[in-house]
Amino acid sequence: MDHDATVDELLRIAKAIGYGEVPPFQCNETFTSGAFDLIIFNGSDPGRNFDLLTTLCRRYPEIESDAKYRKGYFYLLNQLSYATRTAELPSGLKEILDDQPEETRELQVWYRKTRC
Repeated sequence: MDHDATVDELLRIAKAIGYGEVPPFQCNETFTSGAFDLIIFNGSDPGRNFDLLTTLCRRYPEIESDAKYRKGYFYLLNQLSYATRTAELPSGLKEILDDQPEETRELQVWYRKTRC
């Protein structure tokens, strides 16, 4: 799956989650995987995940006006942030955190930007 196709697939799943759909789980031989697990799993390349996160941050304007979509989008950003294994702030994320402080509390903690 190329980079753009991966981002499109992640956003499709994020939108579905935001609208209340429960993506199907896949039962594999020794584990069960959820919505984003097969695309961004803990053993994957942190650099690739950082690039995906940066691209997803650039796509924020496409979804910012849809509250349900935003909910799934922030869930995706949380999962992908952990998979980068770094607290380095990707380009564009600071603006998202500033724009949606209530919805991004978990991301703010991850990036040590907690606002009290």
